[in-house]
Amino acid sequence: MTELLLALLVILVLVGVVVLVLRWRQESRKKTAPRREDPLANEPDVYDPHLIGVGDIITYAGIDHVVRGTIVLTEGGMTWREHLLDGSTGRRWLTVEDDEGELEMTLWMRREGTGLTPEGDVILDDKVHRQIERGRATYTAEGTTGTPPSGTVEYADYATADKTGLIAFERWAPTQSWEVSTGRSVLRGELTVYHAAPGT
Repeated sequence: MTELLLALLVILVLVGVVVLVLRWRQESRKKTAPRREDPLANEPDVYDPHLIGVGDIITYAGIDHVVRGTIVLTEGGMTWREHLLDGSTGRRWLTVEDDEGELEMTLWMRREGTGLTPEGDVILDDKVHRQIERGRATYTAEGTTGTPPSGTVEYADYATADKTGLIAFERWAPTQSWEVSTGRSVLRGELTVYHAAPGT
């Protein structure tokens, strides 16, 4: 009888030691294993177009684009931004501005070899475009933009009568020829924006 009790006591002690060792291992694993966190957990569902900047990812029509550079332009108290987007289908520019309190976003594609200048009405793609705005703005640039870090740009904006056709002329120095881009308005919901982590 004594031997049986002694054997049960030894078994209980061994079970207790095994349980303690297993608990200790689990606790040490919890302390040393890296915690994975959702990188988008703190991102708002609705982005602020005015906070788009270099390093952000913008998805448009199912294609991801990286914001390579940003130009901030100012004229007569008005400020707007142009972002250079780089994606698998090429580069394009996104303009973000407030026009009398209304958000306006436009995607632009560079058009080479048109020979057009902002003089009078302009015909492109068999459509007549008329000038709607012209001016000179000061700017600062960051990231990759193809422009100096700061300076002055001359611009002229044209549109068709129904505003579906848009042309932008820009000249970054008086001695340069005009850069020509065609654009289309985009709604906030057409873009998905993932902001770059601070410091990247």
